[in-house]
Formats: sequence, C-alpha cells, structure tokens
Amino acid sequence: MRAAKMKERPSFPLMRQTDVQSVYHMQMPRWLFSDPRYADMSLDAKIAYVFLLNRFQLSRRNGWTNERGEVFVIFPSKAMAGELRICEQRVTAAFRTLVERKLVWEKRCGRGDANQIYLAAVTPTDDPDYTSAPFINEEDEGRDSRTAGSDALGDTTPSQELQDLRVWNGENRASRTSEPEFAEPHDVGPSKKEKRNTERNTQPVRQPVEGPGAYGQVDEEAELTGILDSCELRCFAPETARVFENAIERLYYSDSFRIGKATLPQSRVRAKLRRLDVMILRTAEQKLCANVDRPVKDSTAYVMATVFNAIAECESDLMVDPYLNNLRVQADGR
Repeated sequence: MRAAKMKERPSFPLMRQTDVQSVYHMQMPRWLFSDPRYADMSLDAKIAYVFLLNRFQLSRRNGWTNERGEVFVIFPSKAMAGELRICEQRVTAAFRTLVERKLVWEKRCGRGDANQIYLAAVTPTDDPDYTSAPFINEEDEGRDSRTAGSDALGDTTPSQELQDLRVWNGENRASRTSEPEFAEPHDVGPSKKEKRNTERNTQPVRQPVEGPGAYGQVDEEAELTGILDSCELRCFAPETARVFENAIERLYYSDSFRIGKATLPQSRVRAKLRRLDVMILRTAEQKLCANVDRPVKDSTAYVMATVFNAIAECESDLMVDPYLNNLRVQADGR
C-alpha cells in the first residue's frame, strides 16, 4: 500500500524501513488477548503477567527450581509496583486476578522468607473470531530484537531479583530495572471515563500535614482511611477484617503505645502504621493463629501488639534470613 503524501511533518523523528528494533522489550503472549479464558482480564493483570514471565526467564537461567524442576520467581509486590509505575493496591488486585484465573500459584514460605511464585503451563486456545495479526516471529526478523528470553538475559545478573528483595527490605526505595528509559509516544489523552477510573484506581494515600497546614491540623480521618486502604482488608475474612480494623484504629488514635519497656509517642506509632500493608497483616494473622496454648486476657491489646511488631519484623526478618543472605553473598561474589 502506498503512503499518502505528507504536507506536514511531526516535531519528532519517525521510524524508517531500515530501522531495526534493537531496544529491550518484553514478550507479550498473544493468547492473553486471543484466549477467551483470559481476554477479559484487566490490562494491569496482563502487564503484571508479562513482568512475571520476564522474571521467569531470569529464574530459569539461574536454576531457581524445586525438586520437580518447576521454576519459581521472587517478585515482591512493592518491587512490581515500582517497575510498573503504579500503586501497590493495583498490583495486588492484578495478582489476585492471575491467581483466580490459575495463571500463577504462590507458595507462602513463612515469616521472613520471600514468597515464591510459580507460573502455570498454559495451553492457549485461540478465539477464531479474534482478528489481530500474530506477532512477528523472531526468525523472520533475523533475531535482531532483544527480548527477555533472548541474549538480553546475558546482561542481567542474579542480583536483579536480589535488588527487588532489597526494595522490599527498604534498602532501595527507587525501582531499578535493566530497561533503559525512552520518550513516550504522543498520546491523544484518555477519555473522561478513563480519567475517572484512573483517578479511582490510583488515588494515593494521603499523608499527614506536618505543622500548620490549610486548616492548621492533620486530616486524621483521611490518613486513617488511607492506611486501611493500603491494608486491603477485603482480602481477609469479614470477622478477621473487623478485628484488624479495630486494632489499627486504636493504634492510630492512641496517645502513646507501650512495647516492652518502651513507650512510643503517637507520632512514632502513626509513622509505623503508614508502612502497614496487606502482606504485613498476613504475617500478623499467621502469628495470631499460631497461638494454641497461651491464654490471652486482653485479646484487643494482643492483636494491637502483634500487628505493631509485625511492621518492624517484616524488615528485620529479611535482613537476618539465611536464605536471602546466601543470595546476597552469591550476588556480591559475581
């Protein structure tokens, strides 16, 4: 087909026929759109799967397998949120969708151990009415493109997954990836409906105002709501969610909180609560359910102390875990 004559030119250069795609890119399986079982998944879920598939290739090369040869991936939700440049709540929702569609399975390894994620072996079933053209085969392109499953992995060291563990451990708050940054193409902008949906999904947690603000005080109700939103209490059984909500609310509004021989002021308690998320609450839930022989007189205070301690232990446990420390030694030695 002949191109129409261009009387006007854009302000940016356009790709030519001789331009070879040598940039790093990830493999997007076509069946995510053509298979009726997965076609209606959200784009967040599909992109999250692509990033997991990219990490699968890395884990496979590093030999991260169980006794059956099944490959596992370590990809904390905070690290994935950093790479996808979206909030952690959206990552959690996307991962929940992948679990429900039986595309991934997560092995919980207990306190202090990073969860291991396994990808399902999928046999795609194409919808005959799906009209999108198949992706170009690498052999037809002379294998010029670099993908996560090709030679580009040779440039990726095992420290990439360790880096994600450090993100989870608070050592590196900025997301680091092996992907270079490129200018985004011109976009005509989302519709009004898309904007409304985006605003709802990406509403950030409101942080307290330090010192005098517009009204001279902290918007406590909004901050507490943000903390509870980060905890994703809907993921728990209703009775468990009510117990946690009550404990978090009491911790937030306490003038001080006593842990052992230390009494922490309200400001320090709230600073800890801002780091609370669904994974930490899962750990707290496991601790509470593990109590089978110790009578508890004040169950509410016990839950409050367990939740508060879980916030601090989520990082200290990772730091002293022998499995993760062995990974650090291996990464430093390369």
